[in-house]
Amino acid sequence: MYHFQCIFFIYLYALVVLKAWLIKLSNFVQIFLQGWKALYINQHRRMDVAISNVVEFVGSSLNNGWLESECYLKAIADLALMDDIGFLDVKFFLFSRNHSAIINLIGLHYSIASLHVLPAEVSKALQARQVAGRRVCVNLLKLGRWFYGFRLPDEHVSRKISLSELTVAEGAEILAILNRGAVHEVFRLQISLADIDK
Repeated sequence: MYHFQCIFFIYLYALVVLKAWLIKLSNFVQIFLQGWKALYINQHRRMDVAISNVVEFVGSSLNNGWLESECYLKAIADLALMDDIGFLDVKFFLFSRNHSAIINLIGLHYSIASLHVLPAEVSKALQARQVAGRRVCVNLLKLGRWFYGFRLPDEHVSRKISLSELTVAEGAEILAILNRGAVHEVFRLQISLADIDK
């Protein structure tokens, strides 16, 4: 009988210790999860502020609805300076329907050029966020070429293209021009919404 009482006492003691240990473990897990939750919220707020600064810069740089290539490239460079911005942040903040197509274009260009996301993945994200059909207008002013000692007139090229078209082969040329900016034969490069003249 004594043997049975000892085993029963050990069993009860083990249950009490186990219960206390589980309570401490659950408290630790709650604190741990709350710490991660706070960390996630703080990270989300930092991203929101940083990307909002870029959006405000682009908004203040618009001149009659047109964004010069220098400001466009500076916005992408500012995004590239943020170490911990990822494609999920771009999808959430820059592919928003609340922003203009120019901001969506900056997110698209940054994702492909800086984050090295495949254009097909960017296209899926644009479709999911319902901004793939938005159109932008890219205006190029090319200096006239020299032809037998005479300079030909300057050439003005305007191209309206949707964001989804920029993720396929036909849009690669436009993205390359946007990435290069106003250099070489391109004297001036501007970006606007495709419906600006309406």
